[in-house]
Amino acid sequence: MKAQRRDRGSVSVEMVVLTPLLVVLTLFGVFAGRATEGLTSVQHAADQGARAASKVAEARMEVVGRSAALEDLRNRGVACVAPQISVTRGDGGRTVTVGIECSSSSDGLGLLGVDSPSLRATSTEVIDFYRGGDE
Repeated sequence: MKAQRRDRGSVSVEMVVLTPLLVVLTLFGVFAGRATEGLTSVQHAADQGARAASKVAEARMEVVGRSAALEDLRNRGVACVAPQISVTRGDGGRTVTVGIECSSSSDGLGLLGVDSPSLRATSTEVIDFYRGGDE
């Protein structure tokens, strides 16, 4: 009579071995999702800032572009740490460009041991010279 081999408990051992790997993969998915969502939101904020700046007089472009970009970041709930926003004119004064740079929040992802991703976006709009008396 041949002795039977017992496999009881092998599933428990496999789960103990695989659980850390599954946790790391899940955290990496969360990290990638946050970075992608943050980049999309920062790009949208740059678009909104450039659009707003293109519709006002030159003297107000920087203030309006910066405040529109910050407001959009706030409204979208982006955890943008220390955003740096630049508003510049280009192409011989015919365009305005808004650039945003900040770091994304990495709260809750300490097990991965990664730094917060740096998010950068720029957007350029043609200045609306027929902006209706806002000179």
